[in-house]
Amino acid sequence: MMTLRRGLENSRNLVTAHLLDGGIDKDPAVSLKRVCDIALEAKVYTECIPYYPFVLGAQPVRPIDLAGFYAAVANEGARPTSYALESIEQNGQVVYRHRAEAPVQLKEADRVAFYQLKTMLAGVVERGTAAAARDLAPYVGGKTGTSEDENDTWFAGFTNDVTIVVWVGYDNAEGTRRTLGQGSTGASVALPIFQTIIRAAWANGVPKVALAPPSREARTFIVDVPIDLASGTRLPRGGNHAFVEHFRLDAKGQMVERKTRFVDAEENARLKEARRQRAARRAPTVVMQCFLFFCTTSYLR
Repeated sequence: MMTLRRGLENSRNLVTAHLLDGGIDKDPAVSLKRVCDIALEAKVYTECIPYYPFVLGAQPVRPIDLAGFYAAVANEGARPTSYALESIEQNGQVVYRHRAEAPVQLKEADRVAFYQLKTMLAGVVERGTAAAARDLAPYVGGKTGTSEDENDTWFAGFTNDVTIVVWVGYDNAEGTRRTLGQGSTGASVALPIFQTIIRAAWANGVPKVALAPPSREARTFIVDVPIDLASGTRLPRGGNHAFVEHFRLDAKGQMVERKTRFVDAEENARLKEARRQRAARRAPTVVMQCFLFFCTTSYLR
């Protein structure tokens, strides 16, 4: 078993894939449409091809569009409009200047969901696949990415003020897929470039401050609960090894616990068979209840 947070921090794609199988809706097709709707509203893609590998990023994306989405994560869902040109001058005269537009608040996911995601991406830098840049925490959140056969490497990262997306690969690769070489990953290739850029940004006046806490609107619907980071088990009083997770509250102030199992089909079949055999022997059944971010301790039934 693995929590969604730990799966995202360590790029365990199986956990992400299982969101389509009960993590969002009991019908995988409905779950996929929900992911597509969010991606389209966030302008990550201009169209969504509805096939399941899409949830793992199996569709071309432009860095400028990805940067807009990560900026929205940093802003609790307020997406700025991405653009490439700031201004154009001719003979010392400005003939074009980009006209700033106010960020647009995305509606397919609320502020609480974006804040939860932001804290997970901060965990990627603190102790996940981008831990080589741990010195940037708690100022930066982000995500590494590596495509099949090390053809493409990514790091998308953000602070409160700046979002940077780094892609390294062979552009078009002359019509064929071309690898960067064995061992090339987002963490080893793209992340160091991000580190250089963000440090230069800080040196040139961009504020170097910790990632912002939840807004007042989001804070109303969030409760902080101490858990064991490895297992997701809730801890009654916290302690030295407790990690504070941010759970959603419903309109009545009750903590929302969406029941989800992040196990593969083979493992699930094995567990079912084990339960059947125990029931046949009239032995007590060991039950582990799993929720979106954590699993409770086992108990007998």
